Amino acid sequence: MATFAKGDGWVRRRPKVSPHQALEMTPVTLRKVPGALILGLLASLMAHVGLYGGAHAMGGPYDGLLFQGALAGLLWLIAFFGALAWGNAAGSTDGTVLAARLRERLPNATGILLAAGVWYAIGESIEPGHAGAPLAGSLAALIGATYVIAWLSREITGAIARAVLAITQTAFAPRAPWWRRRSQTTPAPRRPLLTRRRFARPPPIAIFNGA
Repeated sequence: MATFAKGDGWVRRRPKVSPHQALEMTPVTLRKVPGALILGLLASLMAHVGLYGGAHAMGGPYDGLLFQGALAGLLWLIAFFGALAWGNAAGSTDGTVLAARLRERLPNATGILLAAGVWYAIGESIEPGHAGAPLAGSLAALIGATYVIAWLSREITGAIARAVLAITQTAFAPRAPWWRRRSQTTPAPRRPLLTRRRFARPPPIAIFNGA
């Protein structure tokens, strides 16, 4: 706290605090960085193909490494979201709810666009000299590729959620037995033998007359 002399007394003033909240990297933000880098690499490759076609590959001599890295990252994302959907499928009965949980782990379009711009700049810097595309065209290609990649990622996570939910519901559903149980009938109560003899008819009269 700063103090300033004013006349014969001292005036205390509180330190100024910015009304804007400082940007912090929370664990929720950090866990989306790998996905943003992978999807950004795919978006940059798509934008480069849209701009130059087959004239030259992105990254020059490192084009194979970039394509292999993008493919490996895509397969890793599919496996990661598949395992995540399998772990959360027990408490979900609707595919849309499970898909919404998976999409919470996806990076937003801004993060994908920033990563795509970084990858695009790296690829252009290591390429041999060639006629570059205009800045407006490169930016438009990156934005369009980012939109397509973001849309595809949401659709793929939805498909993964529906597939995993269908597998779990089919695998753990109760199976109906192939046999039929006989209906249990209640047996009639048996009377004791002495009870039957107690109420039996007497012998015929002719037997006593003959005797």
